[in-house]
Amino acid sequence: MRLADRLRHTLLRWDRLGLAAVLALPLTVSTLLGFLWLNEHGYLLWFALGSAVFYAVFRGAVLLARWRTRVAGEREPRSLEGPKPDPEWSDTEKAAFARARARIDRRLREPLAWDKLPEEALAVVEEVAADLSTGKRSALDFTLPEALLLIDQVALRYRAFLLENVPYSDRLSVRTMHWLWRQQDTALTAWETGFLAWRGVRLVLNPAVGLLREAERVLATGLQDRLTEKFRRDAQAILLEEAAQAAIDLYSGRLKVSEADLTRRGARVTVPDAPVEGAVEIVIVGQTAAGKSTLVNALLGREAAETDAAPTTDRAAGHALDEDLRIIDTPGLDGSERMARAVAAQMVTADLVLWVHRANRPGRAADTALARAFAEAMARDPARRQPPVIHVANAADLLLPGWPRAENALTAEDRGRLDEATSAIGRAMGGVPVLPIRAEAPDWNIDALREAIDRVLPEARMTRRNRLRLEAAAGEGLRGNLTRARKGLGAVRRAIRWKR
Repeated sequence: MRLADRLRHTLLRWDRLGLAAVLALPLTVSTLLGFLWLNEHGYLLWFALGSAVFYAVFRGAVLLARWRTRVAGEREPRSLEGPKPDPEWSDTEKAAFARARARIDRRLREPLAWDKLPEEALAVVEEVAADLSTGKRSALDFTLPEALLLIDQVALRYRAFLLENVPYSDRLSVRTMHWLWRQQDTALTAWETGFLAWRGVRLVLNPAVGLLREAERVLATGLQDRLTEKFRRDAQAILLEEAAQAAIDLYSGRLKVSEADLTRRGARVTVPDAPVEGAVEIVIVGQTAAGKSTLVNALLGREAAETDAAPTTDRAAGHALDEDLRIIDTPGLDGSERMARAVAAQMVTADLVLWVHRANRPGRAADTALARAFAEAMARDPARRQPPVIHVANAADLLLPGWPRAENALTAEDRGRLDEATSAIGRAMGGVPVLPIRAEAPDWNIDALREAIDRVLPEARMTRRNRLRLEAAAGEGLRGNLTRARKGLGAVRRAIRWKR
């Protein structure tokens, strides 16, 4: 190949890096010219002394801050932040991640040798596995499909990191990176040789300035070593926290189900045009004649649920509110333990719970019994995410003599009555906020209820995804596994025929 062709190919291969070098050239030249100007005007010595004093003061302040941080028992701030808890994690999983991070911080008071890092990562994974299973699982207690899905997720996460943080990562070929890696020793040797020659020339031309620059270099090298050590410790902490994050996903059962599995499962229980995980299911609970069906109609804007003074809902009934929401009306609480357990079981499978109380009804025994049954049902399945609960006090207008008011404007006396009633309900239910409403036409404060629902929808969607994952992870039973076996045997037979 001719020299011109080789130069042309080289130019095309290194066009991006060449552009970066051209852009960096003015800064480099300006720095060198600045040092020459300082030397010509006799300021270089004072500049070096000032730099050394500034370094000493700054270094002392850093050491004092680090000492006070250790005395206070706080974690030293990192230059690089590690992974954050996943919003979809349960409280148990978030607590396990916090304990893993605390262990990593204790172990990394000083950086580890890099060959010790895999051993430490395995210890982190072991701890997370034991933590999430109360000591019943170890580091290798996961299935092959879970491991493959974990590899896929980690690979996609690092791909996103490269594209967002590494310049030209989408342009540099693997061949170019391999060539750079092979040339690193040569480049480092050339740099060290050239820099050593320059230091010698500088000492010969101006011994005083040369010695001062050497002293400054010693101080800067100490700072550089400290920064390198801190960066290495932070990088190791991030790697170990990545291992802890992956372990929580692995041992929580979340990787038993992929996003595609969630989409397929959500499609079975959703309405048209719903999100991939399906429509959020809002379960309405409350005592008999609390106004649950009336509230369903108020939210729907039409007469979809039967209402009457007598109990009208003897089983769960679903209504599509829109493409993203589905309302499920449940039987009213009658004070029996059997009904409390049945409604609690419905609440456990909900994405969001709307709890209706009668504002002018002081009896709360049935509601508190349901609250106990719900807590017991959730405790039996720690992996399940608890749905958000909105409490409303229906028929609030019955507490206000002379209702309705002009433009629904409440007086100070009205607000006092409503606050007293909702506070009493909230205390009986464990200190929860309660929203006063009127569900019957003309309704009142229903828009405020819709806003409250919108605020908790992100949490409700995470609850739904958690439920779909648990249901899909339960598997398809013996019948489903026999179907898998039949498909697998068929694939083996086809492979044998093809080889023949």
